[in-house]
Amino acid sequence: MDQHNYSSDAPIYDPALDQFNRFPFAKRVANVIAKRNDPSSIVIGIYGAWGDGKTSVLNFIERELQTVEHVVCLKFNPWRFGDEDQMLFNFFNDLATAIDRSIETKKERIADFVAKYGKPLATFFGKGEVADEIKSFFSSADIEELRKRIEKLLEEEKKRVVILIDDIDRLEKNEIHALFRLVKLTADFKYTAYVLAFDKHVVSSALQERYGDHNIGTGKSFLEKIIQVPLELPLIDSEDLRNFCFKEIDQVLNFSNIELSEEDVRNYVSNFSIGLESFLKTPRQAKLYSNILTFSLPILKGEANIVDLMLIEGIRVLLPEVYALIRDNRDLFLKDSTSIIGYDNKKEKERKKELIDSALNEFTHEEKEQIIDLLCFLFPKFNSIFRNISYGKESEIKWAEKQRICSPQYFQRYFTYAITTKDVSDKAIKELLIFSEHNSPEEIVYKIKEILTYKNAETFISKLRRLSKRFTPLQSNNLAISIARIGSQLPNPVQFFSPLNPSGQGAMFTGDCIENLKTREERIELAKQVIHNADTISFAAKCFYWFRRDTEEHPNPQGFNEEEYSKLACILAKRISLEMSNLGDIEVTKLDNFPFVLLIWNEYGESNEARNAITKKIRTEKNFVFELLNCYTSTAIGEFGSRKSGFSKENYFAIKKIINPIVIENAIKAVFNDLELDESYPEFLDVSRNEELARQFLWIHKKFVEEEVNEAVTDIGKE
Repeated sequence: MDQHNYSSDAPIYDPALDQFNRFPFAKRVANVIAKRNDPSSIVIGIYGAWGDGKTSVLNFIERELQTVEHVVCLKFNPWRFGDEDQMLFNFFNDLATAIDRSIETKKERIADFVAKYGKPLATFFGKGEVADEIKSFFSSADIEELRKRIEKLLEEEKKRVVILIDDIDRLEKNEIHALFRLVKLTADFKYTAYVLAFDKHVVSSALQERYGDHNIGTGKSFLEKIIQVPLELPLIDSEDLRNFCFKEIDQVLNFSNIELSEEDVRNYVSNFSIGLESFLKTPRQAKLYSNILTFSLPILKGEANIVDLMLIEGIRVLLPEVYALIRDNRDLFLKDSTSIIGYDNKKEKERKKELIDSALNEFTHEEKEQIIDLLCFLFPKFNSIFRNISYGKESEIKWAEKQRICSPQYFQRYFTYAITTKDVSDKAIKELLIFSEHNSPEEIVYKIKEILTYKNAETFISKLRRLSKRFTPLQSNNLAISIARIGSQLPNPVQFFSPLNPSGQGAMFTGDCIENLKTREERIELAKQVIHNADTISFAAKCFYWFRRDTEEHPNPQGFNEEEYSKLACILAKRISLEMSNLGDIEVTKLDNFPFVLLIWNEYGESNEARNAITKKIRTEKNFVFELLNCYTSTAIGEFGSRKSGFSKENYFAIKKIINPIVIENAIKAVFNDLELDESYPEFLDVSRNEELARQFLWIHKKFVEEEVNEAVTDIGKE
């Protein structure tokens, strides 16, 4: 890869490098100065915005004047000096040095005079109000003599001094004041010319604060009294500036080894010209833009949409207010409120419009329209505010696939230039998919563990699921088995719609991979492998739960029919039986889906095997019955956090399919032998969780037994 340095925005000296036709302007200014016969001084102002090329113009002027024998050029840099005294004193030193260098005779040097009067001059500058003191100092005989000697020497040698001063608009306000006092006091030296380059708006504003009264424009008037020849820097042709910007960007793309497709080029150029080009005013902005891209493109290559990245970086440089609006208002750009049921969409739309209008109030109506067009491209849901266009879930999936800034999964990357701890590098995912094509599940598991963390697990699994339709059969097979082998390591927090947590998503992913395979035999074989390879029976059961079904109610040719489903269930039941045959291995608290595990074991395992094992466990361990009842209850989630709900009628009938309720009743009474049952269902009791479950189960059990007795009596009466 070729080395590519960030541009330092360095001004140019060689006219051959002039891309904006500035050299002819500079040459005309230099010729006027060189051919001037009038001995009086002149002050020329070169006006232009920051980054507009003023320094390059001064360089061209200096270059041209260096070839003129009778002209002495002095580039005075006011930035070098810490205070006004130093600046004034060193100006005379620099001026003397420049004049002395141009004189070939053995005449006494001007520098000798400056050295002679330098000490009192420096001392004098430290007293009182500098401007007034300098005036009185110049009226003294010694300084008048110094002045006459300089003018006489220049006249005798037929020399003219040209003093070039740049970057005045970058000085502090007090330094700007000092510099113009210097110019005002010395600009009447004969045979001298000043060429000052600055942004007139910045400088006049600074002078307004110093010399202005309550009248607007005093700073500008002050400036007009000093600058005798004001020259506006020629405007850069917009086409030249755009081409310069695109040339810079092309170099960055080459450096980053990024090749845009025709569609990418079309999207970028059209949106740049619509939304950004009119805000590109100076070459410095173009340089800054390319420098930022030199940083961001290599970092986010393969991790973000290149066109979106180039456009958002353009907004960052040319429209910083809009960039801040986007960065700080994620939901404004990513969410479509029109899809929220029961929400006042009209009111919300007006609120968003007001927020945007407030952020764009500095722009003209035409500029606002240009910005909004660009934002609607980058953030399609933004269209719902201005154009009544909405997008659905399928569009969101496509945006994520294309790594667009409008995707919630990718938005943050465009502003942090990094993969957050909750995110997963797309490059890492791509490498994993390639790796899975050529390596065994054992090796793939190690590769996954290099990527997977507790924080990024949800993103990791969701990305795999999103890409799963593109997997080859071999990738589907290997990745399904690999994820099954680390199932227990996927976070399984309690949350609303718990299947959407990483553990549930991982189980669904194995179903996605099975569904990808073409033949029924391949799908059945992979399903068996998932059941056998899952690292726990809990995760094996969870995967089985998400295997796709082919039923009359929900037809799916890629799913399992009733016969196939039953065979797979028998395989799972056999594994459950093997791992739970030892009563000590039945640990309810370690199986988040224990009721489903028991159901599969009971329905598809050996007859009464599950019933007998659980019954024996209840009778041998007195607290097991409460663990069992507790695992059948749901988890409530709210502001209080999460807690287990009470034992319900539905829980009772679910557990009754596995175990005789009388066994549970006897186990409860062995621990709580004197409970008095309430008239109504006991809930929100100020008792231990075990006693709460005991009371609730016994209350429901009693009601059920009473209903059975009543039904039996009714049936006998009918006979």
